[in-house]
Parts: sequence; structure tokens; C-alpha cells
Amino acid sequence: MRAVGALAFGSRTLERALEHMTLPQFRLLSLVATAPERASRLADRAAVTRPSLTGILDGLVTRGWVERSDVDGDRRGVTLTITAAGQKAYNNATAATTEGLDELISSADAKTRAKIVAGLVALRTVMQERAERRVSA
Repeated sequence: MRAVGALAFGSRTLERALEHMTLPQFRLLSLVATAPERASRLADRAAVTRPSLTGILDGLVTRGWVERSDVDGDRRGVTLTITAAGQKAYNNATAATTEGLDELISSADAKTRAKIVAGLVALRTVMQERAERRVSA
């Protein structure tokens, strides 16, 4: 229960650090930034419904951070790619959230900070593996 509370409060710290985008936008932008992606696959990887994905992506496209392009041979298929402006926004958001996390854990001793970061990295790995299993299922 305490771990869930820590995640909830930690996510709030990240939200405050993201001045110009929402946390869901940051999540999706981080997925698109790693590689161009089909919209349907992105919804599965991000664990959001397709209607929610559409709304979030509309905001990213409107800001010029993501481009949609048709998939050859698939009338309904759309590939998403990050734009130069999107990459800049993503880099800025990553720096801001990293700074926010650093500030949050700055009062802990070095050993505890290292444990926190290692735990977060391990959690991210588990989450990525779970998302990949969900997509390939």
C-alpha cells in the first residue's frame, strides 16, 4: 500500500515538472520518440483505449510534436512519428522530470537515492516487458 502511495505522489511531482504537456502526452511521446509506431500498436503499448489515444494524439499533432502518416496497403492504418519540435519538447520534458525526481529524492543519502533509482529502473523494465507481452499476445 505504501508503494502505491509513493507512485501516486511521485507521479504528481512529475506532472508539476511537465509545464507544457500532460503526463499522458509525455508517456505517448516517449513511446513515439523511441521508434515510429502504428497507432493501434501504440494504444496497446501505452495501455490506453483507442478513443483515449486518439484524444491524446490529437493534442500532440496540434502542437506539431507528432505526425500521422498513412500506412501503405492499409486504408485505416496510421504510423506516428515524432517531429523535430516534438523531439525538442520530449527532451525538455525529460530534463524537467529528471530534475523533479532529483529534487524529490535529494534529501535522502546517496545509498538510499541509488536504491530508489534502481527500483524505478527495475519497475520500468517490468512494465516494458508486460507491455510487450500484451502487444504480442
